[in-house]
Amino acid sequence: MASSSSSAVPTPLLGQVVVVKLNKGNYALWRAQVLPIIRGAQLQGYLDGTSKAPEEEVDIKIDDKTLKEPNPEFIQWTALQQQVLVFPMMSIAQEVMGQAAACDTPQEVWSLLEQTYASQSRARTVNTRIALATTRKGDMSISEYITKMKSLADEMASAKKKVDDEELVSYILAGLDEEYNSVVSALLARVEPVSVAEAHSQLLTFENRMNLMHGGHQAYANTTRRGRGGPQARGCFLPDGPAAGG
Repeated sequence: MASSSSSAVPTPLLGQVVVVKLNKGNYALWRAQVLPIIRGAQLQGYLDGTSKAPEEEVDIKIDDKTLKEPNPEFIQWTALQQQVLVFPMMSIAQEVMGQAAACDTPQEVWSLLEQTYASQSRARTVNTRIALATTRKGDMSISEYITKMKSLADEMASAKKKVDDEELVSYILAGLDEEYNSVVSALLARVEPVSVAEAHSQLLTFENRMNLMHGGHQAYANTTRRGRGGPQARGCFLPDGPAAGG
């Protein structure tokens, strides 16, 4: 008998669209798109091998004779298997296609991609966390700086390593120069957690005030930041964890 994975399919896979195609650097994001679609179609058994093929033929009796005929359940199972096989292939960049082209089953494709790119994805996650801990505001405006930090956090989230607001705020404060110490101290003194949006608002207000005080000359502010900013001035705000110490 066919497994439950090959029963009624709510949504045909071939009608689904994967926006981001798999390349050598985005496996976690690609997997996060493809896997829910396959699960939603109740076809994940073809990926993990739990959906077993029924017998290709079944016995039928005609009068006193026993004959073989194609098993309709096997035909359906095979049709669904081919959908699951071709669906990931339709969302793979050409640079990756050559590696998966020789695979005959969805399980082979999934296993190959997992083995090839999962370790790279983990390394990318580690590097992104290090970038969060070491990125400095420097000459960027507050809005540019926080946008960059948010994009790093989004990369972590795409790899299912979500950085919550409190942790991201810690990273943001750690990358600020000495001239922001007063507003940083005020934010750290808060009893309740500070959201990224609130930190952005207060830092932006402080930046605007500093620009007004210096006649709007951003070059002056940049020179001040370069003169005052240093690792010792910022290190006390680093969040706990291995990446923060690196």
